[in-house]
Amino acid sequence: MAMSRLKPSGRIGDNMKKILGLVALFVIIVSSCFYFFVRQPKNIFDEIYQETAKNYLGYYNFNELKNVTVKNRKLYDSNMNETDKYESIITYDDSSLGSDAKNLELRFNFDGSSKGMNIWFKRYANSGEKINFVIHYGFKKKVLVKKIMIYENSSKTYIEDEAQVKSYLEQYGITAKDLDSYYDEIVNQKVLKDWCSIYDSKYSPSNYGDVKVETQWENWWYKEFYLILYIDGSLTSEGFFVCFFLVLFLI
Repeated sequence: MAMSRLKPSGRIGDNMKKILGLVALFVIIVSSCFYFFVRQPKNIFDEIYQETAKNYLGYYNFNELKNVTVKNRKLYDSNMNETDKYESIITYDDSSLGSDAKNLELRFNFDGSSKGMNIWFKRYANSGEKINFVIHYGFKKKVLVKKIMIYENSSKTYIEDEAQVKSYLEQYGITAKDLDSYYDEIVNQKVLKDWCSIYDSKYSPSNYGDVKVETQWENWWYKEFYLILYIDGSLTSEGFFVCFFLVLFLI
């Protein structure tokens, strides 16, 4: 009788082991899916960064491009001691950029809180004014920040203060629309198109994916709109017609 009582409990124990095994397997599968989902590139800049991080010490995608130089620079700590870390640098030949752009460079940082990529290039506008574009993609926050600096030949210094930059651009008639055009010409039509030509990307120059874009000059058009309406405090003829049609629309 004692033996017959033990048999059901043994079967229950076996069933419990099977259930626990299935639960553990389910947890492992879900965890694996979550792990790979989190690591999937969320946008085209993520894609470029992750692929470069995986392969930069060997033969990787950018080596397939003509007119670029690919190199890795060893990093040193604050005491100038050599580390086992590297910075990857891709430099475009000026001859591949046209006559108005120079010094296009991509730099990748694979270490610490500043993980991400930088895109730098110089654009000449109108009568030769130098506009330096500084674009940073932060890998952790998934944010693309677009900024500019002005290099003045006369003083041989960079202007970074936003008010001074705006004043300089207004002086030479360079608009926010022009800046968008310069950015598109190099980042979208050159860098990202090149990337899509050497990698089977899920994204494109017109579809970045899930990324927050912060553009320094994004709201500068308000100033341009004001200049269309007024000159020296007086309503221009163009401004009169703009106001007239706005009133008709609101009515």
